[in-house]
Amino acid sequence: MTSGPRMIGADELRARVSFRELIEPVAAAFRESSGGGAQNGLLTMFPAARPELGDVFVKTGVLRGHAVCVVKVSPWFAINVERGAAQGGFVAVIDSATGHTLALLDDQHYLSDIRTAAAGALAARLFAAPEIEVATVLGAGTQAFWQAQALFVERPFRRLLIWARDPRKAAALATRLSPALPGVRIEIAPDVEPAVRRADVIVTATLAREPLVRGEWLRPGQHVTAVGADDAAKCELEAAVLRRGRVFVDSVETALACGDVHRAIRDGQYAADSLAGEIGHVLDGSRPGRCSAADITVAKFAGIGAQDLVAAEVALRLCAG
Repeated sequence: MTSGPRMIGADELRARVSFRELIEPVAAAFRESSGGGAQNGLLTMFPAARPELGDVFVKTGVLRGHAVCVVKVSPWFAINVERGAAQGGFVAVIDSATGHTLALLDDQHYLSDIRTAAAGALAARLFAAPEIEVATVLGAGTQAFWQAQALFVERPFRRLLIWARDPRKAAALATRLSPALPGVRIEIAPDVEPAVRRADVIVTATLAREPLVRGEWLRPGQHVTAVGADDAAKCELEAAVLRRGRVFVDSVETALACGDVHRAIRDGQYAADSLAGEIGHVLDGSRPGRCSAADITVAKFAGIGAQDLVAAEVALRLCAG
């Protein structure tokens, strides 16, 4: 008689796994995915009354040669944000040889949050200038919280500007971040444009459905990490940002279907062959990253199943016993 799948809850995952443990595994996942060794599937459901009120992503992740594969159910609902409640979701870890379910990770979106933070850290490592003074985060939600810390790990900055549509939420984020960013002066930015212009690195982590960042605001040497627009209806960067920058994506296929790149191509303002490459291509040395101090670089993440797979592998290892 066989036992059922192992169950690991969100509290244990939060206690034992941080984005720092995921940075190198996510780097490996990007390399393997760009090398043709991955299957990254995505199904999006909109069960709420209107799409902007909630969605459920079902992502699959397979990496050739790995002992497990994953299916992730990742909901995001506005009502949870309003109530200050965790988002739901879980990751099913499946034996690649038998198809048996080995574990269910009741992560409540936590692994998704920190594997995206790990990707942001890699973007900073690959594309940001060696030394930065000012960082700007657009957004005041969970991903804004994690991305600021991920950037600081790779490129310690001295000043952080936070902009959000609701200044109260920006102030609350500043309070949460202060202990995690020692020595950093954190300020609430009243307007988007000056916050973007002053920054060496800009992180966009919003739910925007129309572009927030304009290309004319950017200057040589800046880097943008964009993580908020993860479906076809969302967009944070206008097409001019993409045209001015060297744009790197987690997956070309995903970028063409989601967010800023999708919107710009759909509107005839950008071409797929203008993309500088995938993050994995930079990591494996087959494509150059930042080529000069004057480059404007953009890392656009929508998320791929290979990230979820390696996050689950790390979680199983760190939660063993």
